[in-house]
Amino acid sequence: MSEEITIRVAVLASEPLGYGSGKHYFPTLLDGYGWSAGGRSYRFSARYVYDEDVTEGRVTNADYDVFLMPGGGVGDGEAVTKAFKVVPSVRRWREALQDFVKAGGGYVGVCGGAALMTELDTGREEPHSLLERFYDASALGLSCVKSYYNDLSLPLLTMMQRRFPERVGATSYVFSFAPGSTEDGKQIHTGGVPVDFVIDKNNPLFGDYQGDRMRMRWWAGPGLIVPMFPDREVKVLARYPNPDFSQDPSTRAAAWSYTGGLLGVLNGVKDAVKTIVRDRLAWSDIVSFSYYLARPWQKSDKNIDLDCAGRPAMTAEVYPNENQGRIVLSAPHPEYMVWWGGRIDEVKESSSVCLGKGMHRWSGIAPLSDSVQAELTHSWWVVRRMVAWAAKVPDDAMPPIEEGQLNDAAREIIKTNVFWDGTLYDQMRNI
Repeated sequence: MSEEITIRVAVLASEPLGYGSGKHYFPTLLDGYGWSAGGRSYRFSARYVYDEDVTEGRVTNADYDVFLMPGGGVGDGEAVTKAFKVVPSVRRWREALQDFVKAGGGYVGVCGGAALMTELDTGREEPHSLLERFYDASALGLSCVKSYYNDLSLPLLTMMQRRFPERVGATSYVFSFAPGSTEDGKQIHTGGVPVDFVIDKNNPLFGDYQGDRMRMRWWAGPGLIVPMFPDREVKVLARYPNPDFSQDPSTRAAAWSYTGGLLGVLNGVKDAVKTIVRDRLAWSDIVSFSYYLARPWQKSDKNIDLDCAGRPAMTAEVYPNENQGRIVLSAPHPEYMVWWGGRIDEVKESSSVCLGKGMHRWSGIAPLSDSVQAELTHSWWVVRRMVAWAAKVPDDAMPPIEEGQLNDAAREIIKTNVFWDGTLYDQMRNI
């Protein structure tokens, strides 16, 4: 009888700024998944943990093997709030995660979860936006890798946005997509870009992968910078393609500037109240809805320049002490669905254009498979391998490269996070 090993994964579920995330993908694709290799049987056990669990000492190496930091409202929210190191609870939170990795635990950070782990490099001496300062100050001090954004700011809150709308940077690909359409008329949520990342084979995650590129969903993740002379073992797993996809006519996005002033914000508040009352939604959504519905916006003659061509997009490193905790950083979202074909178009300018209704949209996407299994689970095996490697599973015992299976939770994801139901609420909750 083979030895059975359970890999215990803590998935952080707190969304400190009230902005949603794809955290629910991770228990869906991890919890209960098992495989056999080298005379052993492996199984993931994935559980949600919250900020208070970390702060109060309930996320320890005795309880978990890997700490997984999703992106979106989890990782990006933490990358802002954990910059306030003078707050005692923030210090305890940071110290608890630092102790976890230093004691040999694994860390997997996706998109904002990668940004949280790393210091920020913008190519300038100092960050110039408030968001860039938060991202830099929140770094956990465990990784030798840095994140790169040439510009990073929040739409609507960007200083001098009417003169320099391009300074919003990568977040333009986050907050401003209307639902897209397939060639056969399906309306689907399509934030970000499916990107064919260039794969490095000199690592156990992709060593037996047959292709030289892997399509994964990008949704404003950073470029990564590996030092020329690192103090530890660190490997690049994947790189951004060259040329930069933000310069490709089919996947570039125009920079829009907010022109509504205070009146536009007040109109956003009014529209948010109407939406909440009409659809009987939670009043806790009033701030985010008001932000999404402030209007109008104006399309500029400039495009967003990510400046990520050829940069590392995924890395794996070993913390340099006797316990050798492992850190995996991923700018792409391999938990999300991908698609093929299509292009990004700009919406028509009007007085109703706002973040919540979208400024860009995908059109002409190739028809999806009947069950959407192929698109939704296309890169799930990458997530499983990231977690397995962080948990110190032997290199020759990685989870198999295979299409994921649809369970009830995955079918619910298809219903609520893939197909658009035609409502503004469903559109905004999938930003």
